[in-house]
Amino acid sequence: MWRSMVKKIQVMLLNGLILSVVLQMATEAKAVTEQSHARPWDSLPLPKLGMWISNNTPVDRPRARVWIQMPQIEIPKQATGYPISGYSNVFDLECYEGPGDLKFLGHRTLKNDVLELRHRSGKQPHLILVTELTPQPGKVQIVARIDLDSTRGNDKQIPQDMLTLNMCPSLIRARGSFVLFAAYPYPFPEVIDRCFIFTDKGRTFLKDTVRFPLPCIANQRDDPRNNPPWIQGYTPVWRPTRKPTKPGSLGFYTGSTSRFTIPILGVVSLDGKHLIALANDSSNSLVQAWGPCLHNNPHWLPKDAPPAQRRWRVNVYIMPNDPDMLLERVAEDLPDAVKLQ
Repeated sequence: MWRSMVKKIQVMLLNGLILSVVLQMATEAKAVTEQSHARPWDSLPLPKLGMWISNNTPVDRPRARVWIQMPQIEIPKQATGYPISGYSNVFDLECYEGPGDLKFLGHRTLKNDVLELRHRSGKQPHLILVTELTPQPGKVQIVARIDLDSTRGNDKQIPQDMLTLNMCPSLIRARGSFVLFAAYPYPFPEVIDRCFIFTDKGRTFLKDTVRFPLPCIANQRDDPRNNPPWIQGYTPVWRPTRKPTKPGSLGFYTGSTSRFTIPILGVVSLDGKHLIALANDSSNSLVQAWGPCLHNNPHWLPKDAPPAQRRWRVNVYIMPNDPDMLLERVAEDLPDAVKLQ
């Protein structure tokens, strides 16, 4: 009897040992599999998001801005251990520069640190613009939709002509990391040299594109805003080449004859180690404005879907300065973006 019990215990111990070995092998195999499928950006830190209102009244209307902090960019310290004054690893998204009648209603933080913004249309107050910004490793995903405010009437509808959103990403506060200056009239050309698009030649810095003088000061060749031009718009290869605005016309905006192949507009950091890039899969226009502002201009998609089901999307990438890695990630996130060319 005792021998039988001992034998059973030995069998149980042996089975337990075998099971333990099998589980360990499975765990190791899973780890190897996950490592083999790991993408180079999976280990990038999560950007931190927050909200602030810039209020320059009566000179300008209050503007709602989302700040994005880039943890991978360390703020250098003095010998005393204190951060160097004026250095910043933060940049802003103005949500939104247009339409100008949008009224900011408020924001809240959802699950997984998703930042939700709510705006009301001034001209169509039954329309509520809801924007969600989701932090991911080395990236912020931005998705907007339009909801109806039932308190403004049950007979209201979302129009087929959706709100034309203009989000303004600005590098002005990224001093020391992405820009050297604070604001006008300090020279902007230095940051323009580090801004880029993708053309049939691959990544192309804006200093190597065709840039025309600003229309309203086109005849003032010595004006620093024309050396090089501080503003330039770009059209894609699938659209007709944009014609430059006639010199002497009102306004500062004009277009280059250089064309992009993928809707990506980015900038490289001062030390050449990092980049910020905006990408979408629908834009017919990219605009670099006043040096530090990068406008990516996505459209509402799907175009043939009911308005309530359309979404306005753009991704903001904060990654190592590796254009091939950026293109690989954009192709995974936005496969239609690379098909456009």
